[in-house]
Amino acid sequence: MAKILIQGLGDVPIPIELALEREKPDVTYILCSEYQMKNVARSAGYKKTSQAVIEKVAKKTGTKVVFQLCDIFSPQSVSEAIGQVIKQIKPDDEVIINYTGGAAIVKLLLGATAVVLSRFLPIRIIYALRLSDGKEIFRDQTEELGEIFRQLYEFF
Repeated sequence: MAKILIQGLGDVPIPIELALEREKPDVTYILCSEYQMKNVARSAGYKKTSQAVIEKVAKKTGTKVVFQLCDIFSPQSVSEAIGQVIKQIKPDDEVIINYTGGAAIVKLLLGATAVVLSRFLPIRIIYALRLSDGKEIFRDQTEELGEIFRQLYEFF
């Protein structure tokens, strides 16, 4: 059994850093473009690429990082990337989906994937953010989101 974290990379690596620090997964799959990997979030105070920042935190937490490259503007490409990640999951793995970071379509499809997977696997859905003042927001929203989607199913 492995602890698997699936997440998207946006303009800054903050949500990924926090999720890695808190969850310490065995493997994290990061959906992103090559541009996002190579981006330096100078406006957030970073001096290294997002890839270098993430790999440094991953080394500290003992996490294997897999950058799952895709066209973050194409729903089909993002869907295919998520499919490649899902193929790696074993039935006894602990799966966590962090939908905080990434391009809009990545967040949308990760959230939808989490809802669908939750019908078959015991997954957790997290929100992870560190604000510029250092305050951390880290929430397991699995139950709350599950209830909202149950209500939506009943509505329709």
